[in-house]
Amino acid sequence: MPKLDQRNIEQDPARCGGQSVVVGTRIRVATVLACYRQGMSVEEIVQQYPALKPADVHDALAYAYDHMDEIEADLAADDEAIVKARHGSSATTP
Repeated sequence: MPKLDQRNIEQDPARCGGQSVVVGTRIRVATVLACYRQGMSVEEIVQQYPALKPADVHDALAYAYDHMDEIEADLAADDEAIVKARHGSSATTP
């Protein structure tokens, strides 16, 4: 599992589909960025995800902004999966 250019970010094909995560966790960079975009502060993100330290959040945000195309693709895939799940569940509702 190679570390990437931010010290606390790595990609492991066996974890979270190979998406970028904070080292030693399953917390995705895309998740941290989504929380931040929703208005959560670094402190609030750390409270929400106790495995993270403030430095981890800063590293995740720095990585996200340096690799925006990758992270936006991850977020778009998340959105698509949510839409499919909702559409699929409503199709089975009488």
